[in-house]
Amino acid sequence: MKHKKMIIVVVTMLFILSLILSYDAIKYRAEQREDQKQVPFILIPGTDADGDRFDTFMNDLMKKTGQRGILKINVNTDGTTQCTSSLTKNSSHPFIVISFSDSSENGVVEQAKWTEIAMKKAHQLYSFKSYNALGHSNGGLVWTLFLENEAQTSDSQMQNLITIATPYNYLDENANPYPNRAALIETDQLKQMIRKKSKIPHHLRMFSIAGNDENDSDGVVPLTSALASRKIYKNEVGSYTEKIFDGSDAQHNQLTENQEVIDYIFHTLY
Repeated sequence: MKHKKMIIVVVTMLFILSLILSYDAIKYRAEQREDQKQVPFILIPGTDADGDRFDTFMNDLMKKTGQRGILKINVNTDGTTQCTSSLTKNSSHPFIVISFSDSSENGVVEQAKWTEIAMKKAHQLYSFKSYNALGHSNGGLVWTLFLENEAQTSDSQMQNLITIATPYNYLDENANPYPNRAALIETDQLKQMIRKKSKIPHHLRMFSIAGNDENDSDGVVPLTSALASRKIYKNEVGSYTEKIFDGSDAQHNQLTENQEVIDYIFHTLY
């Protein structure tokens, strides 16, 4: 009789344990699915651009992905922020646009610091553990400086970075020969970014997009400058990819509205 009771107790305990383990497994899978849904695409525009810079880009991308919520955060020079949002706590893969009241060319170092302020604000308004990022023109420099100087204290991890027409080695055509890219003359800013590249997350997937309207340039940024990202990211991150788009719609300010670029980004991230 004692033996039977013992068997019943053991079987009951094993049954209860299996229920607990099953519940934990189901809960874990549900949390994983939720985490995978809550991965925003965070965009930073270039010099003198505001929070509306990516409106056409987002609308064109949403024709492929379906409707997404949008959060726009503008950071003032005193560190305060203004926001507009269509997000809910259940928004899936939303867009977040970070802009700056001072978006001048000489302000990229400060803009990287303000990006950390914007990220903290984003976390207050939307829960996420990882994100994808895009920077157009100097926006790519801001993301690079952010990764090297600010991201270590961030509450989330960047998974994919796309930079479009970013002047990693500034704009001087003589300092950025093409196709002989190895002969470029490094600017002080590029040298500084190269020195700090070890701080960039090693798991990152990086995609460097350049435009070739004519004369090995997008009309503003030389190809060799845009692809000098190689000196910072290649061999430092999980994967590094370069992509050049050619033609009249590969001009500097048109690249974010170029349908080939949008298709490429869609297939890269979604």
